[in-house]
Amino acid sequence: MSDGEFSRGYVELARRRGSWRPRRAFATTTPSRFAMDVAVDTDAASTSTAAPEVVTGSRTLAISRFSEKKASLARGECVRSVQFRVGGSNWYIKVYPNGHDSGSEGSVSFFLARGRSGERETTAEFAFELVNFAEAGNHKSAKVRGTFDDNASNSEHLGFQRAAAELQSARQMRNDRLIVRCRLGVFKGKPPSPLLAEAPAIAVPPDTRSSDFLGLLNSQEGSDITYAAGGTTFRAHTCILLARSPVFQEEVRELIDNPEKHPWRHINVEEEEMTAQAFEALLHVVYTDQLPDMSYVEPTDEAVEAMLFAAERYEVGRLKHRCEQWLCSFVTRSRYDLRLLEVACVQYATPDHVWEHVKGTEGFDRLRATCPHIVREIESKQRNY
Repeated sequence: MSDGEFSRGYVELARRRGSWRPRRAFATTTPSRFAMDVAVDTDAASTSTAAPEVVTGSRTLAISRFSEKKASLARGECVRSVQFRVGGSNWYIKVYPNGHDSGSEGSVSFFLARGRSGERETTAEFAFELVNFAEAGNHKSAKVRGTFDDNASNSEHLGFQRAAAELQSARQMRNDRLIVRCRLGVFKGKPPSPLLAEAPAIAVPPDTRSSDFLGLLNSQEGSDITYAAGGTTFRAHTCILLARSPVFQEEVRELIDNPEKHPWRHINVEEEEMTAQAFEALLHVVYTDQLPDMSYVEPTDEAVEAMLFAAERYEVGRLKHRCEQWLCSFVTRSRYDLRLLEVACVQYATPDHVWEHVKGTEGFDRLRATCPHIVREIESKQRNY
């Protein structure tokens, strides 16, 4: 019998006795990729050992009053971060606002440098990113691999360079503050070749829920309930109304639970204060969670008060808050329980030049009749003004 035949016979015998199990394949680990994120305190050094082959870490440097730094530093002079420790070595970011040499004039240069450590050499991969500069286009550097040692020529390596004019014209530099992050991977032992692969960037599409739901409201497609307010009929969707307002929920539930009483699912809003314009604005907020364009509404326009009534009636806080800002000059606080409105009335009427104007108006007489405590507060503050 050959060795092969003996082995096959042994396996068959073991199968019949139920004692044979296939050999299990053991999982193997692969080196952690530098593209993995590491949680880092931006004010302190941080490292994370992801695998024996590579140690990762990152550092964020924020430079306030960047234009002043650029004006005061010559070419070849830099702003340097505090040191942070990764992979047994100390590292720091160096930013040259006017370039690091004659070949980089007119640019901002970003370097990674290794502090003196006594080690002969260290190999690392690193990449820079301008924080919050995604809209400015080229805000990330390609990954760079460098070998660092204690010689001056090899103690630092260029990672990123950006035209100064382009950088300072970006929207994110309006506050004259530059924030740069460096992600670093230090190899323990011989590094692999080629460079570790970058994780592909995934573009997240913009959120279109607000516009989608507004389109649904305007198209009336699939609508299954109608409201009549201010002489106008509005078509809506019960599923959205149920989710967005406790008052709508109560009204809609009544229709759904009693179909014999409400076969047409129609509700009349009988309050005179509820205008068609106010109800339209209310539905806009309910569907989109955004306020409609109200630039055409004057602060003293009765339409604003009607919108506030709609917000109160259906307990929609976002619409109420916006209306509160507009109504601070003429609607009494007690009716809607708006503390900010009361404070605004007192502050507005206290100065002498305003007091002399408002104290004889019809609106002030109405305020005295409905909210006498506010008038007393204004008069008390006015005497001490």
